[in-house]
Amino acid sequence: MRHLRVLLAVADEGSITRAAAALGLSQPSLTAQLQRIERVVGEQVFVRGRAGVRTTQFGRGLLTRARTVLREMDRLLLDSAPGERGEVVLGDSGLLLARVIPRLERELAATGTALAVRAHIDPAAAALIAMLRSGRLDAAVISEVIGFELPVAAGVHRVTVVPVEPVFIALSARHRLAARPEVDLADLADEAWIVNPHDNPGWMASVRAACAQVGFQPRVAYESSHMAGARAFVAGGQCVAIADPLSPEHNGVVFRPLAGDPVCGRLDLAWVDQCPVPADLLHRVVAEEYRAMVERTAGYRRWWADHGRILA
Repeated sequence: MRHLRVLLAVADEGSITRAAAALGLSQPSLTAQLQRIERVVGEQVFVRGRAGVRTTQFGRGLLTRARTVLREMDRLLLDSAPGERGEVVLGDSGLLLARVIPRLERELAATGTALAVRAHIDPAAAALIAMLRSGRLDAAVISEVIGFELPVAAGVHRVTVVPVEPVFIALSARHRLAARPEVDLADLADEAWIVNPHDNPGWMASVRAACAQVGFQPRVAYESSHMAGARAFVAGGQCVAIADPLSPEHNGVVFRPLAGDPVCGRLDLAWVDQCPVPADLLHRVVAEEYRAMVERTAGYRRWWADHGRILA
């Protein structure tokens, strides 16, 4: 089944790079998987080119059968949900679900709804969308990058909760810029950066574009998919990083907004038809808990007072 989903991701995205991001894989890993699949089936499924990938005649037939098989498997899984499995599975690319889940559990209990709430955290918005499409998630909080939005996914409903969410910069508390209320992007020209290789690639693409506007390209010196490890590098003054504005300051790391907000995101709530929790309830809980988190985060609270809003 995994091989079928790999093939469909490449076909739907039209690009190995975008498919790898959607699946949460590295591009070399996905390329190796495709080569193994083509060796097993004995035919070429895709033709690679500068503009992306094109499906061969054999591949079109194979993908048609693959979609049928996966559709039937998804139907079998969904037939048991939510009543028989008695749970709702939520996804998030950030910190919000830590507050949303206990609140949602209280709301459901108050109505007598016996439904467990599970969570899946993934920094890549494309991976969360893929999980929604495959039936592995019922709903998700999606963090989009303005100017680098993901394509509309069939069968996934979306509504914007926070139309503009800034990107903050993580700095060592001892950094020369840490005392400032906000940081000019141009002042980071000589800094090393640490990035999460599994994050939404749109974030770093947006940072690179914004840096180019002020005359430099960020020097990515470190990669870490481990948040605590990345913070240790930042706290030691070895690098800076982009940061979720809801992140709490601790362990020698501070968060500052970028002057003029050259890099911004958008927070959406996404769900699928089989979601056992009403979308309006999810929207209300997500919006209210987001606002509560803003109030608990001093730096973001100051930014929000001038710029923030939530869509009803």
